[in-house]
Amino acid sequence: MQSSSGNSPYTNAVLPSKRKWKLGATVFSVLSIAGGLLVNNHLNPATTSTIAVTPIGTKTGGAAKPNKTVTSDPVPYQFGTIQLSVTRKNGKISAIDVGQSTASNGRDQAFPYLVQYAIKAQSTNFANLGGATYTTDAFKSALASAITKLG
Repeated sequence: MQSSSGNSPYTNAVLPSKRKWKLGATVFSVLSIAGGLLVNNHLNPATTSTIAVTPIGTKTGGAAKPNKTVTSDPVPYQFGTIQLSVTRKNGKISAIDVGQSTASNGRDQAFPYLVQYAIKAQSTNFANLGGATYTTDAFKSALASAITKLG
């Protein structure tokens, strides 16, 4: 057992002041947030609103639907208006253009993802985009309108 004569290195250590600790923690936090934003922007670059997909082959047997481009009815919602131009090529949705669609407060950033999901699903049957539920619902309504016009 050690005696408590005051020679312990733990009792004689000089601890940094609270001010230096708070400054260090603040600087570390700011740099962590900035680094996270840079990584996010690097991994999620800005994309265009139109995505074209080349179908892998066509269906055999039965008549293919003719190639066609239609414009949906405009769908107003609380953050803007969505109107889509949808192109069918070789019987599949090959491109969706959001054109002059609007969405306030950055909600238009959801458009490229919604276009990608819709082309992959070939319908309105895809999940809502987190944080953009109203925009997703309006997009799906406009897409349904265009699909109906495609026949």
